[in-house]
Amino acid sequence: MSQSSAGRLKRLAIPIGMGVIGVLGCMGGFFWLIDTMIGVDHLSDEQIRNGRACTAAVSSVQDTGSVVNDDTVYEFELRVQPSDGAGYEATIRDSLNSVEAGRVGAGAADFRCVIDRDDATRVEVFWSD
Repeated sequence: MSQSSAGRLKRLAIPIGMGVIGVLGCMGGFFWLIDTMIGVDHLSDEQIRNGRACTAAVSSVQDTGSVVNDDTVYEFELRVQPSDGAGYEATIRDSLNSVEAGRVGAGAADFRCVIDRDDATRVEVFWSD
């Protein structure tokens, strides 16, 4: 390879590298945006083990129009009743398969759930129990 060819390759390496980094950054941002828009947020196993036990009644349910792994994402208005305190209203998004969705509707009550000890707005409902 001649000296001029090597120089051209070095000059091209930086713009190409920057372009690849830019594309990867945009893709990451796109996936973050989609995840944020869908909004399904599950508690970790540790948060479930350490969480506060509760029951939940569905006040309203709305299909968000999103699908994750063949499960439909719904937005739920819940009446959460902790085992150790006063009840409160919470809004969550969760994905349900067709069997679970058939059991859930406005007025459905007494689903077992867990509240994150650090953030009472984060509620994990066990729809199939």
